[in-house]
Amino acid sequence: MSDHAETSSAGAANRDGLEAFVYDDKIVRMFGWATIIWGVVAFLVGVIIAVQLAFPQAGLGISFLSFGRLRPLHTNAAIFAFAGNAVFAAVYYSTQRLCKARMWSDLLSRLHFWGWQLIIVSAALTLPLGITQGKE
Repeated sequence: MSDHAETSSAGAANRDGLEAFVYDDKIVRMFGWATIIWGVVAFLVGVIIAVQLAFPQAGLGISFLSFGRLRPLHTNAAIFAFAGNAVFAAVYYSTQRLCKARMWSDLLSRLHFWGWQLIIVSAALTLPLGITQGKE
């Protein structure tokens, strides 16, 4: 087999006249894993409040485990943490491929990821502690 045939069969990146695109898929994986983790958290909080609906004494009289404080945590985790991370993963994945360009700054992508996770964690901590206006 000739050298030319070997390099051509290796993929489109080796062919003359074609551009090779390198995407930032690490940020997509980061948001993907965060989606899975926050989805599990939202599911588990949902199970806890479902048990509390069936058995009201399941809260053990602890204020931050009460139904009224865990229900907003469940809905916010499902909407903002689970769905929000999934949307951001899809945006980072599709934008790079539609524009055929890598994201402008890996640092800004990481700041976006960690900033969003910080917002979610702060909400997850303050809602059960009662530091909220109680409005949705």
